[in-house]
Amino acid sequence: MKIVKVETEAVSLPLEEEAFDSTARWREFNLLLVKVHTDEGLTGFSDIAPLHGKEMGIFEKIILDKLAPKVVGENPYDVERVWAKMVGFGSEAYALGKSGAIVTASSSIDVALWDIVGKSLNTPVYNLLGGMFRDSIELYASFMGQPPADRVKDVLRNGFKGVKVKVGFDVRKDVEYVKMLRDELGHDFKLMVDGNQGYTVEEAITFSRKVEGCNILWLEEPINVYNFNGLKVLSKGVVTPIALGENYYMISEFARAMEENVARIIQPDINHAGGLTQIKKISSIAEYYDIKLAPHLHSIIGFVAGLHLLTAAPNGYIAEYPIYGRVWKIRDALLEKCILIRDGCAKILNKKGIGFEEENLSPLQYKL
Repeated sequence: MKIVKVETEAVSLPLEEEAFDSTARWREFNLLLVKVHTDEGLTGFSDIAPLHGKEMGIFEKIILDKLAPKVVGENPYDVERVWAKMVGFGSEAYALGKSGAIVTASSSIDVALWDIVGKSLNTPVYNLLGGMFRDSIELYASFMGQPPADRVKDVLRNGFKGVKVKVGFDVRKDVEYVKMLRDELGHDFKLMVDGNQGYTVEEAITFSRKVEGCNILWLEEPINVYNFNGLKVLSKGVVTPIALGENYYMISEFARAMEENVARIIQPDINHAGGLTQIKKISSIAEYYDIKLAPHLHSIIGFVAGLHLLTAAPNGYIAEYPIYGRVWKIRDALLEKCILIRDGCAKILNKKGIGFEEENLSPLQYKL
């Protein structure tokens, strides 16, 4: 079997309400759909998202002009070989480096290759990653902002047992908000907070100490994730576990965070950290250090790919389920044939590949 063509498609999905964190605001969910075709009629799918600045055209150029010529003619089973060709080494990697956009673009093709292999073997991707360690994955509702307590209460009524909200804006107001959630909703659910790198070290320490009584499961990316000295100070100065990973690209970055013990939950993004080929390795390193795996899952196809990973990974912990508005109908329509969500847990339904075919993707009708 050989790869014969790579295609991309830019898509923009309107959101019911504005989403925001401490560093950005957005009213559309922008993504790049990636398709890898083979000479045996199989197609693998993946996506890159969210792209708040509508960078779809940038990734299209990298994928179609830089990467497609490298992968066409290759066997999709050879994921390690294809990965090495895409990212390159030495002078071959000089122009675009080995981090950032080139890794994101390469990750999208990598995920599509795993999809092809699963389809060709008529088996779900989790069987290629080690088989079924667990048959369902706990989800947490990940809000884009600071929703009122009644909105959080609604998702808890729908079966979710964990919620993540945004902080990193203003320490005093963030503390008041988190305490309000606990005062109004109690302690019978997991509560995580995401700073999106909005705090200084001192602010993160102050925030963490002031919410110690709120039983925060983790504090995600409170400061600049490349300030490893600051992360050391922070991790030693607070009791709340630190979660990191959505903005790391290379295994070496994850390895350093784990070796230096600055993160107790690791969150590689399917889009950014090398696709399934590299994230499986990151997961194994985390398992060695007894660190929980809770991948950052904001793209649509990437979300399901992440569920396959968590199904197979011994240290798989929990999956992020992004909440946009009260109901995100387009995303839910895309997922309904792939997974079953019940009582705050997801179970993979599909029997081969990641779970998407061309007909599954028809709700992506808002093309640019």
